[in-house]
Amino acid sequence: MVKLSTAIVAGALSLGALSAAPAQAVTTGATAAGAAAAGCAKVEHWTGRATQSVRVTNNCGYTISYQVKRRGPDPRCTILADGQSRTWQWTRWGGQWQGIRWNCA
Repeated sequence: MVKLSTAIVAGALSLGALSAAPAQAVTTGATAAGAAAAGCAKVEHWTGRATQSVRVTNNCGYTISYQVKRRGPDPRCTILADGQSRTWQWTRWGGQWQGIRWNCA
């Protein structure tokens, strides 16, 4: 059994590689801060019977910003201080999850 580090799993989740729903397209931040956030922030996506949810937890040691990308209207840019988490939830059929865009603020 191969163990993946948290940073690798978080990075793969942010790119949609391990998501429960197939990713259509992924937009990532082009800056170094965006790339760093993708490695130290924990991103979880899950689909329930009627909803989809994405939780982002900041384990970076500094403030990060991100935007949840999904088919349809995207939620606003969110700023998280170190140690904070935020969960977004929408109807299962209301828009397919596409990934995370880092460093949007």
